Amino acid sequence: MFWVTFVILMDQLSKMLVENFLFQPFFAIPGVLWFTYTRNTGIVFGLFSKSPWVLWVTFAVTLALSVVSSFTKGSTLTKAGLQMIVGGATGNIIDRFRFGYVVDFINLRYFPAIFNIADLFITIGGVLIVLSLLMGEKKVESHGEQR
Repeated sequence: MFWVTFVILMDQLSKMLVENFLFQPFFAIPGVLWFTYTRNTGIVFGLFSKSPWVLWVTFAVTLALSVVSSFTKGSTLTKAGLQMIVGGATGNIIDRFRFGYVVDFINLRYFPAIFNIADLFITIGGVLIVLSLLMGEKKVESHGEQR
């Protein structure tokens, strides 16, 4: 569960720093990347802001993924990917329950939405799972040998 813990810690730390210190947009890489504090009341890119039931469905799916990632005998990439997704979803759910919104702040000029560290790891986790499937990575047994 390394990735779950790592992602939650990095996500919550970054959001705490943004909420306490980012009072105006900060250009990290002019014309490409800037940090802009926003409050996202939706789920994905601001969607479903008026649908609280979506939060509970997301929470249930995250719990299910957490259980699956704990007991899966999938590949190393698949396990890491699932853990990153669970960590990211948990980080955003923590915001929802604490604040009623998710703190977003990463603003890429050519990307249509502002996002956060949790969203970044959810995406990376999904990419790792797809790569694992495409590469046909072998399953890792509990004692570390591959089949």
